[in-house]
Amino acid sequence: MRDHRAVVRRLLGLAASFCLAGCAVSDPTQYYTLGQAAAGSVESRANASTPRSGVAGTGTVTIGVGPVIVPSYLDRSQIVTRTSADQVELSMFHRWAEPLADGITRILAEEIGARVPSERIVMFPWRGTVARAIQYQVVVAVVRFDGRPGGDVTLDTRWRILGRDGDELAFRRSTVVEAAAGPGYERMVAAMARALVALGHEIAAEIRSMPR
Repeated sequence: MRDHRAVVRRLLGLAASFCLAGCAVSDPTQYYTLGQAAAGSVESRANASTPRSGVAGTGTVTIGVGPVIVPSYLDRSQIVTRTSADQVELSMFHRWAEPLADGITRILAEEIGARVPSERIVMFPWRGTVARAIQYQVVVAVVRFDGRPGGDVTLDTRWRILGRDGDELAFRRSTVVEAAAGPGYERMVAAMARALVALGHEIAAEIRSMPR
């Protein structure tokens, strides 16, 4: 009986050790969001409050951003890096904290809202009275959005601006190449955010040039 109790105590001790060891192992995965580069920009704040050509005297507008469509290879939580012209790699320990399409929509909405005098910026999906109030809708199809740590990030998109009745007012293709400021995923993600800000700037300029 005494030996049986000793065996039980040893087994319980081993189980407790395994439990403590398991709790001590931390998850090495790091999660990233696309930074709010437009919101903190002094230039963007000035653009939001200063009328530009094609806008002065015409009042503000309501703009809808989305849907943003990303290719299947990007529609995942893992951050994708480009290893060659036709080969990519999925990082197991560097992931997006939100769906990539949502992050792209958010940054574009922030940048367009900062540069176009607008009554309201709404992100897809929307419905009801909000849908009826939208004067310009920005639809973006991402062709490529990847890079490599320490290298260049490429954002290749086709985008359209639709009017209130769904008529196409503009169709453009934009390619933005942004260099990472150094090695590592954090700097690569920052370069991706800067590329989106540049795209938002281009879309905003197109909207500002349109007659109200």
